[in-house]
Amino acid sequence: MEPIYGKNNKEELPLAHYLEKFQAGDPAEMAARCRLPFANGEFTVTLMGDRFTLSHPDFAIAGDREPTNPERILFLRYLLDGRYVEPSGAYLTYREFPWGEVYLQQFTGRCIKRFAFSYGSRPEALHQVMARLPAVPVQRGDVGYELTLMEGLTMQFILYLGDEEFPPNAQILFSDNFRQAFTAEDMANIGDITIGRMKAIAAAL
Repeated sequence: MEPIYGKNNKEELPLAHYLEKFQAGDPAEMAARCRLPFANGEFTVTLMGDRFTLSHPDFAIAGDREPTNPERILFLRYLLDGRYVEPSGAYLTYREFPWGEVYLQQFTGRCIKRFAFSYGSRPEALHQVMARLPAVPVQRGDVGYELTLMEGLTMQFILYLGDEEFPPNAQILFSDNFRQAFTAEDMANIGDITIGRMKAIAAAL
């Protein structure tokens, strides 16, 4: 479907800016750097288990569902500036990434607290949502899941349940190869995107 870009909001303006850079870029170089398949003028990308094809240069997207504008921006950011490297197996907190301290307060409020208070008193809802995503349980916190964002890029969502004495708490960890794939600002947006996708799945259950 051909995207339509306006000029009057915080999502459409970055889309127009990144689209211009994407159209001027070399698709073979992007595919090699991000280790993504590219054939017949299309990249193939998997995001949280959903498969998409992205055409070059027009950036028409087809896939398992209609992507949101933040997801479109994420695709462009990865293709323009990201690089895939193999993960070492280590997971890092947001603040451990370059510039993470700068955006830590925003990430904590927009992502960690939002996740904690969405599921901290209803872990059964989290189990149902994660069953619909490419997520597997991990032995961390009271409830923990590992979610594949894109091929080779994984996140861990760790929930600490609330009780009468303490409110719920959470942590979100990233495989260490996010350092080469995205900036700290991108990763804050990734937190929004993943939790937003969880909310959409929960609403459809």
